[in-house]
Amino acid sequence: MRPPNRKLRKPDPLPDVLEKKEATSEQPKQPKPAGPPSRTVAVLRNVAGFALVAGISLAVAVGARRYLMTSPRFALQQVVVDGQKTRTKDGLMARAGIAIGQNVFSIDLDRAKAKILSDPYVSNATLARRLPDTILVQIEERTPAAVVALGDAYLVTRDGEVFKRLEVGDPPDLPVITGLSPEQADTDREGFSGEVRRALDVATDYQQSSLGAKMALEEIHVEPGVGLSLVVGSSATSIVLGGPPFRRKLEEASRVVAELERRGQKPDAVLLGNDARPDRVVARVR
Repeated sequence: MRPPNRKLRKPDPLPDVLEKKEATSEQPKQPKPAGPPSRTVAVLRNVAGFALVAGISLAVAVGARRYLMTSPRFALQQVVVDGQKTRTKDGLMARAGIAIGQNVFSIDLDRAKAKILSDPYVSNATLARRLPDTILVQIEERTPAAVVALGDAYLVTRDGEVFKRLEVGDPPDLPVITGLSPEQADTDREGFSGEVRRALDVATDYQQSSLGAKMALEEIHVEPGVGLSLVVGSSATSIVLGGPPFRRKLEEASRVVAELERRGQKPDAVLLGNDARPDRVVARVR
């Protein structure tokens, strides 16, 4: 017997996936996008940029310095000095090593100041440039008020500052302070300065008195813990004041000297330092 008729099934089509795969495989491959540069490359680029900027800056700086140091525009034409009393502009310039025609930027102002301050008469100095061609110099001077005997003779200011040995060319008409020791000047500067100030105050009182107009003050002798005495006039008359009040004692001395002159006598010494008898004045005549 023949088997019954059966319908034959058509084969199922292949899945779409295969078609898509084939289609995909036929498309050209796209290149991958480039990623960011590596850290090393970035650092090298920064270093190269910095080196370029630094090189340009250095070249500009060198060119600017060459211009400043060589341009005739900055040649020194004048030095303006202010504050000097006994020092001269030419002397200060020579001491500082400053000369007309120098480049103003080539002058070491700190070094020039140090040289000016080596002059004992100069207590302070300030130097500055005023472009394009000027140096300004401002100084402060010490003013000698007396000569103090400390083994050798030294100039001293009114504040009691000993600042230089007495030399030829220093003021010749200063009063002389004696009786103070070099040891006190070294170890007790405050006490030393106080004695000098007191002696100079008495000197001022004497010069303003009627006696000061007749007999010039030559010496102020200090006896620490005791008092002061003066040597006055060309005949070296001694006026022993002792302790204060000095102004009143100077007035007494003026009256005594005037009375002796009226009698035709010249005093050798006038003693007003008797603390036990402050109203008593003793005079010795020649």
